[in-house]
Amino acid sequence: MRKTYALLSIVFGGLFAISPVSGQSQAGFTNGAPAPPSAPSNATPNAVRRSEDYDPLLDLPPLQHEKVTLIGGVVVRLDEVMNHMVFQPFGTKQKMQVHFDTRTHFYLDGKPITEREVKQGQRIYLDTQLNGDRVFAKTIWIRSYAESGVGRGQITDFDAGHRVVTVRDELSNQPLRLKLAPNATIRKGSQPGSESDLVQGALVGIEFGAQRELRAITVLATPGSTFAFSGRVTFVDLSQKMIAIDNHSDGKKYDVSMEAIAPSVLRQIREGENVSVSTVFDGTRYSARSVDLAAAQSQQ
Repeated sequence: MRKTYALLSIVFGGLFAISPVSGQSQAGFTNGAPAPPSAPSNATPNAVRRSEDYDPLLDLPPLQHEKVTLIGGVVVRLDEVMNHMVFQPFGTKQKMQVHFDTRTHFYLDGKPITEREVKQGQRIYLDTQLNGDRVFAKTIWIRSYAESGVGRGQITDFDAGHRVVTVRDELSNQPLRLKLAPNATIRKGSQPGSESDLVQGALVGIEFGAQRELRAITVLATPGSTFAFSGRVTFVDLSQKMIAIDNHSDGKKYDVSMEAIAPSVLRQIREGENVSVSTVFDGTRYSARSVDLAAAQSQQ
């Protein structure tokens, strides 16, 4: 690497440890995603530094022996000058700052590479540890292929003749073309579904195998569907007329547009309070139709 401080999965999987950009988190997921490839047997581990190789005047100090955490996610933004990136772990909307330098090792499909192979929007794995108050990447793994995994996204097209589903992944916003396996399971919510439920604009959860073969797909929401959310408000943006709700029934967070709600009602909503909201999924977002503050408080 030429800089004093050098740079910084499967193609759809996830995990954690966090120095936040927009919030804090300590988890993501694996959910069947394969572990990253092992380093070549002749590779020198990061923790092993021969004393004769270390020059205190020219080299960075060896890393402390801290607990290492594996994280999978997407590179949101890359700063090649300051050698850090904004990273979004799989399975969460939280973002974190990850730092790297000449002590970081980079691998593509198990083979050593340079930091120049890392690109914005890429899905990667990180071996991380705390270095002071920063999250530091000891090893960065990139895979050029997918074995199996899970994800979430929105259907943009379904070719029934060839049984190919195109899904825009919610993390990278990139289209994924997946072929339905002959024995693929299709569900609509908790009920059995059919190929007729795979409509454009539907939000889906997917499980896939090698060669992007779609093993299971669950339709979570279709345009025009109504949903009721009840839980604690975790975020309020009056200027954008948006709130976020930690839904009690499934433990997930949802962003809800409050465009149709009267300003006098919206001003009563506070972070930390409980609300019940009736919404319609319009294909791009959940739009509130009514809000009940009293009912949510009584349930709580």
